[in-house]
Amino acid sequence: MAEPTPPTAEEKIAELDDELSAARRTIDVLIARLERVGSTAPTQAELFDAAVRLGNVLEQRTRELEDARSEFRALRANLDQIVRQRTRALAESEAQLRAKNAELERQFKIKGEFISIAAHELRTPLTSIVGYLELFSEGRFGELPPLIERPMNSVRRNAHRLKRLVDDMLSVSRIEAGGMVLQREQVDLGDVVTDGVPGLLPLANARRQRIETHIERIAQLDADRDKLHQIAVNLLGNAIRYTPDAGEITIHVDEAPSERYPGGWARLRVRDNGVGIAEQDRHRIFDPFLHVQPAKHHTSAGPDSAGLGLSIARGLIELHGGIITVDSQPEVFTEFTVLLPFGAPKRPSSEAPG
Repeated sequence: MAEPTPPTAEEKIAELDDELSAARRTIDVLIARLERVGSTAPTQAELFDAAVRLGNVLEQRTRELEDARSEFRALRANLDQIVRQRTRALAESEAQLRAKNAELERQFKIKGEFISIAAHELRTPLTSIVGYLELFSEGRFGELPPLIERPMNSVRRNAHRLKRLVDDMLSVSRIEAGGMVLQREQVDLGDVVTDGVPGLLPLANARRQRIETHIERIAQLDADRDKLHQIAVNLLGNAIRYTPDAGEITIHVDEAPSERYPGGWARLRVRDNGVGIAEQDRHRIFDPFLHVQPAKHHTSAGPDSAGLGLSIARGLIELHGGIITVDSQPEVFTEFTVLLPFGAPKRPSSEAPG
């Protein structure tokens, strides 16, 4: 059986006050008896004995009441001290947190500036290198010796990979700095997706992957065609990279159901049966330069990528006033859902993919 909980200081004081009140009522009763007409007066010894007993009770209860009040005051003083200590500690922690946040913001700004400078410095010589390699491959400087042709092709491929990385770094830098400008026009999202698929078919065919497209005719978007093309290519390339050989990738373009997304939204979905994404990693996969370990997943961490594809896609989607979400089950499927507004930029009332 559980032991009874000891009374608090407030309860003890209240109990003593009740006992004192009861003693006073007893005295009042005795006085009333003395004053009652026709009553037998008590003897002097009885009155003295009753007065002594009541005096002792009152003295004892008064001491207990004062002790309880002193204990209560001490507890309240201790509590006040604890509250002050905790308040000071909280204020110090808040100040430290503000200082750390300021330092993180400073480092983030320095990192962005470094990436921007490095990418710009690399872009000019890379453009020249890639251009000359293309001229060599086209035979503009004469036929290449057979022994040189194969390593030259390898150098050309890697130069293109490096140029794509530099271009991605510049895109991330511009998006984070708010320097990305959209060239808006009337765009058919279905046409953009259809035009983007052929460029990635060789990569999918090399792994015997099947790509299916389901394009519905929807209203045009007020959007940047090139940026929409980059979004679609990044998502499709990401799916190809993390879908096993002989896997399946499905692309849907339609209008989002109005009962779930009121206001008018175009919807792009890219689904694959690849490695999937663990639930605890889904909020992190859009961070730049992120390679979540140990599982492989859609962070664009392939041999020619630095984990920027999804980060760039999200940034471009948000510039258009849309959102991107992901639904996945490890080793079963992954589906990215993009919602883009038909009219002025806005936010959907629900962000769950459907």
